[in-house]
Amino acid sequence: MKSNSSALGLIQTLGMVPAIYGADKMLKAGSVDLVGYENIGSTLVAIIVRGDVAAVEAAVAAGKEAASSIGDLTGSNVMPRAITGVHQIVSLHAADPFDSQYFSQALGLVETFGIVDALEAADAMIKSSSVDLIGYENVASGYISILVQGDVEACNNAVNAGVSAVERINSKAYSSAVISSPHPMLKQIVDCYSLEKLLGK
Repeated sequence: MKSNSSALGLIQTLGMVPAIYGADKMLKAGSVDLVGYENIGSTLVAIIVRGDVAAVEAAVAAGKEAASSIGDLTGSNVMPRAITGVHQIVSLHAADPFDSQYFSQALGLVETFGIVDALEAADAMIKSSSVDLIGYENVASGYISILVQGDVEACNNAVNAGVSAVERINSKAYSSAVISSPHPMLKQIVDCYSLEKLLGK
């Protein structure tokens, strides 16, 4: 089979929050496009980018470092000349189309184990500061993520409050992050889990 001139870069994490955090750094590190996002199951989440080899190598290096700094990185790879069939497989995991709408606010993310912890975190995050609850995701196997937006200080306060709230009920947040200036392509992921979409509005 023929090879494709574009390289593919992949990172895979346990849970969604490390994947989103890694994706943001990947997209900012080089001239690459987000072409795939997949909640694989059993808590595994994959990010796939495409570009020239040098850009993809830089993106994967940045994504690996970022994801592993807040969670568990389970795999990564750069595929310089993947065959056409592999690119076709990637297309099956394509992220939603990019609408070019930029984020105007920071993102705050907390990932917990179980609905009890997730609801406690969400309640504390919203009560602690002026943030909006924008999304929710059950990654599978008990991992649940809460996404909020607001200014950077509000998101920092919200994430700290969410983590502390989970600890007060004798549990522990799996991962957390604040992305102060999200790359616009992250909307392809975040919009999948917006409350409006989940509620069918």
